[in-house]
Amino acid sequence: MNRDRITAANPMLGALLAVVLLPCCVKQGDYEILQTENQQLQARIDQLNRELQQKQAELGATQRQLLQTHETQAELQKTRGLLIEAQAEIEALRTEFAKFRTQRRNAMIGKKYPVLNLANGKVLHEAQITTISADEISIRHDSGFLKVAMADTNEDLRWEACYDPQEAKDAARAKLLAEARALEINRGAPAPPAAPVLSMANASLNAATVLRSQLAAQRKQLNDAYQALRSKNPAAFRGVEWSPSSPEASPLLNTLSGSRAVLGLSRLQEMRDAIIATLRRLRDVDPSAR
Repeated sequence: MNRDRITAANPMLGALLAVVLLPCCVKQGDYEILQTENQQLQARIDQLNRELQQKQAELGATQRQLLQTHETQAELQKTRGLLIEAQAEIEALRTEFAKFRTQRRNAMIGKKYPVLNLANGKVLHEAQITTISADEISIRHDSGFLKVAMADTNEDLRWEACYDPQEAKDAARAKLLAEARALEINRGAPAPPAAPVLSMANASLNAATVLRSQLAAQRKQLNDAYQALRSKNPAAFRGVEWSPSSPEASPLLNTLSGSRAVLGLSRLQEMRDAIIATLRRLRDVDPSAR
């Protein structure tokens, strides 16, 4: 009766009293089962809390990695922008340098030299530049006209013309390909396709064929000129060593004296220089050529 009065007077106190008195009202076996289930439930809650903390830590790490990835992507995008700007600047510089180089070479045309010493040993008097390109230069002098590879001029001319070996090689190759295409057209064959990837091998082969024919004709011309000159003055050429197969290598043309030049050997030397230039162009296409 007293418990009922307490409960009616204070429901909260009654509930607390019920919890306190619950073990007394529950059988011992049932209480132990409830205690075990409560412990298991508490252990499960603790495990879930640990798993939750681990997942939160993993989520934090993932978020940091994602943030770092975004920052890396932004930095990469910035670097790409700088690279594009640098490439544009380089291209502008190349264009400006090409313009400057063209102006330098144009200014050289018409320039005169009382004496011009070339790296190949040739000495030209009253020389004047008539044309100039990336790979060769044309010079008029007191004995005629001469084309010389830029590599065989001299250091001052190469510097003044902004000589670049790679540019010269590319220009020579382009010239050979153009000659090969022209030869194909003249023979009535279809012109090589515009795309160089598929036509480069055939074009190089055709260019080598053209240059070999040109080389043979030049050597024959030099041999004929030598024989004609020798027939005019046999005594001057007695005992002279001459190589018909490679006349450009004959010692006579590489050890000219001033007295012999009067005999007309300067013309033979110009033919020799033309042969050497053709050989150089041929070796650019076929390194095994001789």
